[in-house]
Amino acid sequence: MARRRQEIALQAEIETQEEWNEAINKDGLTVVDVYQQWAGPCKSVEGNFKRIKLESGEALLKFALAKADTIDSLEKHRGRCEPCFLFYASGVLVDAVIGANAPELQRKIMLNLEEEKRILKEGGERREFIFQQIDQDEDEEVDPRLQRHRSSSVANAITSQQYTLAVIRPDAYADGKVDEIVETITQNGFKILVQEEHHLNEHDARELHRYKMNQEGYEEHIARMTSGPSVVLLLQKTDAKASTVDDLRELVNSDELLKTNVDYTPSTDNIHDELMLLLPHIARRPRTPEENLERTLAIIRPSALKLYKDAIIDRIRDSGFEVTRTLEIQLTRQQVEEFYASKKNEPYYEDIIQEMTSGPSLALYLTKKDAIQGFHALLGPAEKNKIKEATGTFRHDFDIVDAKINSLHAPRTRTEANRHLQFFFPEERILVILKPNLSDQQRSEIVAAFKKAGFFIMTRKMEKLTSEQVAQLQQSHQGKDYYNELLNYMTSGPSELFVLVKENASQSWQQLVGPDDPAKAVESAPTSLRALYGKDLVHNAIDVSMDVEQAKNDVHLIFGDLDREEA
Repeated sequence: MARRRQEIALQAEIETQEEWNEAINKDGLTVVDVYQQWAGPCKSVEGNFKRIKLESGEALLKFALAKADTIDSLEKHRGRCEPCFLFYASGVLVDAVIGANAPELQRKIMLNLEEEKRILKEGGERREFIFQQIDQDEDEEVDPRLQRHRSSSVANAITSQQYTLAVIRPDAYADGKVDEIVETITQNGFKILVQEEHHLNEHDARELHRYKMNQEGYEEHIARMTSGPSVVLLLQKTDAKASTVDDLRELVNSDELLKTNVDYTPSTDNIHDELMLLLPHIARRPRTPEENLERTLAIIRPSALKLYKDAIIDRIRDSGFEVTRTLEIQLTRQQVEEFYASKKNEPYYEDIIQEMTSGPSLALYLTKKDAIQGFHALLGPAEKNKIKEATGTFRHDFDIVDAKINSLHAPRTRTEANRHLQFFFPEERILVILKPNLSDQQRSEIVAAFKKAGFFIMTRKMEKLTSEQVAQLQQSHQGKDYYNELLNYMTSGPSELFVLVKENASQSWQQLVGPDDPAKAVESAPTSLRALYGKDLVHNAIDVSMDVEQAKNDVHLIFGDLDREEA
């Protein structure tokens, strides 16, 4: 290993989480070759990296090798390490290249380096890159030695020939031509699925128009596209002759209004990349550990609590679960009967009653990725006669031999988990709507505020609301002079919808979100979400159910019956 370090002095080697944290948080642009030990790093690009470093002479440009096997942050890259290069700018993942594509690597290195130099000099936000890979089927077994040579395709949200993207240029937007352009497009058989305002920065404009890089007037076009807000359209044409992409290109090139004011996706191969660049919240993303975060309940029954309390809690934490809340409680017979009502006809029902009323139990509120299934697998069998054979499980290792009932309890399904958590840790649910046209950065910051305030995201989704849904959700605003504007705005594009849960959620939420009118919020609650992200009564960034009872109706309208028993 020491000899290899001498040979490749250009690329710092990263093998631990601590080294990883230090490397990616340095100022400038760090290009990381992610590899696994069985495959090794990509040697074919070393010469290119040396040349780029020498030619640029940039101290802000750094290169590194990172071993996915030993770095927790790279867990998702294990077993699927086709050449993978990650671009980090001051701690933010800003780009990636899959495959040893030397020209693409050089282009993206120089593009991201210039963008990072600009941000360090002038300030501004770094745009986070959403990294994707095709999810392997759960039942599919792939030799990891072959994985490095698999296709570098990414998961496509828009795979059909029926979709394409168009961008109405800033000067057309400023000149009030949007409605005329949209009408021309729709009259020619295209359906507009999404229409959103988007102000391109230089990095995004160059990425979007990279196929024009060698054309005359390229720099002038980039300046034009970054001069103000554009309008992005996601289009569908179900009766396209070849593909929606081809039909739109033909239409634009044949219509003078469109030809001078609209950019379009050049080919079907570009749709996903452009979608991720312009409308990343529309693209299907693999669920991240954070989005997979679940909650479940564990009960340490009285006999085990007396002997193994600390050992069990330590074991739970060592298994990766976060113990969010605990409640030690002496249950009455009535409470136990209510909790175990579904077991009333079981032969062991009275044994449960006797055990659960014999002393205090400890209820644990747990969170983790796939917590319900994960904890139940660790728990082991419920039947006492099977526990003896289930070595390594919680029930085996903490079994009370003389007890007729096993030592721990946990729910099997999400519905059961929600019901059991509500029994021990009563919470309120609220529906929260992040209104259309918020940026990805704003959405991310708002979601971070939810979590910091102690809310748990029970479920979430992106959806374009219908007029009927908005009418039911905004009943308190009907009859107001701004209602029609609100209705049009709320149906203009997709909203992000959440069910949040917390004790006293409605009270906590009002403090977090602030008054309806952002102007009043700035005065009375300057750190509230509407003060920070809202513009006026209509464009106030966030909507929430008025009270707990209204929230029940709102949640059911958008998400259906969340407490319905699962199959």
